[in-house]
This record gives sequence, structure tokens and C-alpha cells, in this order.
Amino acid sequence: MPRILLVVASRGFRDEEALVPKARFEEAGCEVTIASTRSGPVRGSFGAWLTADLALTEVVVSDYAAVVFAGGEGAEELFDNKVAHRLCRDALAAGKVLGALCAAPSVLAEAGVLVERRATCWPDRRTHLESKGAIHCAEGVVTDPNRIVTADGPHQAAAFAKTVLGLMKVS
Repeated sequence: MPRILLVVASRGFRDEEALVPKARFEEAGCEVTIASTRSGPVRGSFGAWLTADLALTEVVVSDYAAVVFAGGEGAEELFDNKVAHRLCRDALAAGKVLGALCAAPSVLAEAGVLVERRATCWPDRRTHLESKGAIHCAEGVVTDPNRIVTADGPHQAAAFAKTVLGLMKVS
């Protein structure tokens, strides 16, 4: 059973950007582990509650086939998080699928993994991604050849999950 790490902010992750991919991943037979800045209850911007199984400091990237970051306004707490940056770099170096939705591609940009790579994001984050060397693509879901998947917002959550599963060769 493939394992996917879903990283969410401790407060203010975009509900559907966590819940929709999580449901799609589980429907496809994947085991989903939730991680955040701390373990325990975490809350979405519209009131959804999840339980973070792990704090980011406890994550071992080699345990997962994919590392995915949910967006939303709360994702800002991860923009400067050095542990989140390390997870991005480790996932990329290990050939894992690395994904982010909405505002969360800024985490990948701050980690330095989007330099000269195709990506998309929430429109308000475009300038940030470009300033960090990303090649912004005005598409709903963008896949870079290096197994990086980004999406521009919550309306793309299902398509994003399908793309992640496709790269993992899980249907």
C-alpha cells in the first residue's frame, strides 16, 4: 500500500485542499499520514478538523511515495519553516512525488526546489514563485518533469490528487 504524507498548517489550511486529496488517495488504496508543525488536532479555515499524526520534525521522507502540502491562508506558517523546506528537498532528491496546492507552492519555492521548474499557484502568490526562480504556468494543475505537481486553488483539489496518483502509478 503506497504511503502519502499530507502536510497541513496547524490552523487555517484550506479544508477541501486537504480533505479532497486525502479522500481520493484513500479511495485509491493509499495510506495517508497527516503532518503539521505539531501533532494533534489541526483546524481548517472553514472548520474541518484533522489529526496530525506527526510533527514535521518526526517525518522520515523515505517512508512515503509522495509528500503533498495543502494550501490556504494557514500555509503561511510553513513558508519559512526550515523543516518543511528540508522535507521538500529530501523528497525531490529521493525521486518522490512532491506536490502543493494554492498558496503552498510558496513553501516549495522557499525550499529552493522550484528554480527553473514549471509550477502554478494561487494568483496572489505568482510574483513570489517567480521571484524564487519558478516558471509560472497559468494552468489549473501543472506537472514538472521532476515529479513536482502544483495546483492553483481549491477548485483543482480532485484533479491535483488524480495527477499525484498518476505519477505514483496508482489509479
